[in-house]
Amino acid sequence: MPATAIGRISIPKGWAYDVGVSFENTAKPILVKSVKKKGPMWGKLRQGYLVHGIVLGDNRKVEGLNGGQLKTLLENTSKSPDRKLLVQVAFPEEVELRFGSNHTYNHEDVGFEQLGNKILLKKIHNNELKQQILPGMQIGSIFFEDVGVEVFGYKWSDLASCLKGTTNCRIIMWDPKRDAPRTRKTTLPRRLDLELPAGVADLGLQLTATTSRAGEKQLKITAASAAGTKCWLGGQGKLLSGMLVQTLLVDNYVFSDLKTSQGLMSTLAKTSGRPDRIMMLERPEENGTISTSKIINGKLSKSNAPTVKKDIKTQKIPIPSSNTQLGLEFEGTATGVIRIKSSSIRNAKVGQTIVGFIDKDGTEYSDIADYDLREMLDMSQNTRNRFLVVKDAQWEDNVLSTTAEQECEL
Repeated sequence: MPATAIGRISIPKGWAYDVGVSFENTAKPILVKSVKKKGPMWGKLRQGYLVHGIVLGDNRKVEGLNGGQLKTLLENTSKSPDRKLLVQVAFPEEVELRFGSNHTYNHEDVGFEQLGNKILLKKIHNNELKQQILPGMQIGSIFFEDVGVEVFGYKWSDLASCLKGTTNCRIIMWDPKRDAPRTRKTTLPRRLDLELPAGVADLGLQLTATTSRAGEKQLKITAASAAGTKCWLGGQGKLLSGMLVQTLLVDNYVFSDLKTSQGLMSTLAKTSGRPDRIMMLERPEENGTISTSKIINGKLSKSNAPTVKKDIKTQKIPIPSSNTQLGLEFEGTATGVIRIKSSSIRNAKVGQTIVGFIDKDGTEYSDIADYDLREMLDMSQNTRNRFLVVKDAQWEDNVLSTTAEQECEL
């Protein structure tokens, strides 16, 4: 028996291997991979625990098992009372927790604390969450869903203001024995559409006019405002540092020539009473320029519309002439992919990605953002012979490509 403290956890009578718990088959001691929520062992076993053996009803102790052998033994003794697992409390390598208005847990359910170079989970106030994990794990990374930004290696003093209220995020917790992230890193989304609430006349962000290597004027977010103006995004606003302002969309009218902070602020102030405003941001590309589809006189320029890659199988799907009969919902992801959320269109399946649009003239547009597609659908409404070009989701859709130069700058 190892010198580590081992506890005994009672096994419900009739409980067999496949009722709500999965183990690593070959590991010794046996690693608990998952525990079914509200199952018979929920709150007793947790992901990451180590099972060293089992005590049977006649007090026989069986140790040195692997997951497969434990499965067989549990099934063969499922009618036996007074069985107990010999369990060592341990942390999983990593586990994902989700917080915010779209998820089960709230930020007030937990308490974090900076200890050396690690941010540790010190308190859990939610009873359900207590059944899932134990205090002591460290923060590995955080993905802020509302702004599409992922961060590593931040101090708690930098993150505390971001993790409040309704902020939606996914926190990857690590085993506290792992080394903390060595460097601070921010991964920005390729494209981001931000809905501006009515009444917002000041972003609460510092904006700087810059010039790309190709000589194009750009407007970059450099920090949260130092003038005391609060960002409507709360603490998350500062995470957008480095993003470029592409356009401002107000009631489907595109303001595309906003290359100075004064120009953008003036436009925001004048349109602050409008309910439908979207600010479109993009991440700088590796060559210092932005790869976008240009909008000329309110229409996507055909000369700037790349073609769909021919090595990926795509499907052309006809859509109704009226958008009210479209029966399709889609969203843009942090990697710039347009993913179908719901569909009543034949052959357009949930989870597929939209890679192009074909108008009534037969012109195909591809490599478009979700806001480009929404604009084209609106502008082509009540015309026949419209098509979407879709493909099955690929693993590459979730990958953000960077260069060594970019990584060094982060």
